[in-house]
Amino acid sequence: MPFARARSEGRVESHFRLRLAVFLVVTLLVVATAAWLLRPQTLPAGASRTVSITMAGFDPSTLTIPAAQPVTVRLVNPDTQFHTDGGGVHQFAVPELGLDVKVQPKSSALVTIPAVAPGSYTFYCDVCCGGKENPTMQGTLVVS
Repeated sequence: MPFARARSEGRVESHFRLRLAVFLVVTLLVVATAAWLLRPQTLPAGASRTVSITMAGFDPSTLTIPAAQPVTVRLVNPDTQFHTDGGGVHQFAVPELGLDVKVQPKSSALVTIPAVAPGSYTFYCDVCCGGKENPTMQGTLVVS
C-alpha cells in the first residue's frame, strides 16, 4: 500500500500547486487592474477635464485643479425635496470667482471653473444644513 499512499500524496500536492497557481494569477490580475485604474491621468495642454462633487456634505471637500486651464465640475445633489431644510436644494458658491450655482433635488449641474490664478478659494452651500457655518457644507478649491 505504500504505492497507493504515494499516488494519493502526489494528487494532493498536485492539487495544491494548481490552486496556488490559480491564486497567484488572480492576485496578479487584481493588482494589475488596480494599478491601471489608479494611474495618474495626464491631459493634453489646453484640454479641460470634468470632476464630480457630491453635495450632501461636499465630497470631496478639497478640490485641486490646475491653474491656467478651465475645469468642469459636475455638481451632484442626491437629496430629495424632503431634505430637512432648504427643500433639498444645494448651492455651490465661490464668491472670489463669481460662481453661485443652485442644484435642485435629485439632479446635477455642470459648472465650468475658468482658468484662474493659483491660490486657495473657499466654496460653500448657504441654502441648507446650517449654511456655510456647517463644516460639511464648505470646502476648499486649490488651484495649483
